[in-house]
Amino acid sequence: MASQVAGREALHVLRSIIKELRHVRPGSSPRNLLAYQYIMDQFRSNQVTTEKICRAQPEMIHKAKSYLSLLEGLREHEVLNEEYKGKEKSIEESARLVGLRLPIIPEPK
Repeated sequence: MASQVAGREALHVLRSIIKELRHVRPGSSPRNLLAYQYIMDQFRSNQVTTEKICRAQPEMIHKAKSYLSLLEGLREHEVLNEEYKGKEKSIEESARLVGLRLPIIPEPK
């Protein structure tokens, strides 16, 4: 029973990682990425079968979740960077953003 739950959890994490890898190169298959091939090799080598009990499976799931978290964080970081990226503001515009006004300097005669 526990191996079925762990198997479902591993499959869910694997599918989530592949979903994130699709964002790396939109429009192309993630199967072309070296990261995809490495991840699939790792999941296959730690797969639980009836002949052997894989004691490293919880560790593999933890590593996979950590990698998924990294991929999600990188994607979200890029989205936020694009959203808030802007041109450099002048001193006057920056002061206005925080509710201040620059003093008016009189011109010499």
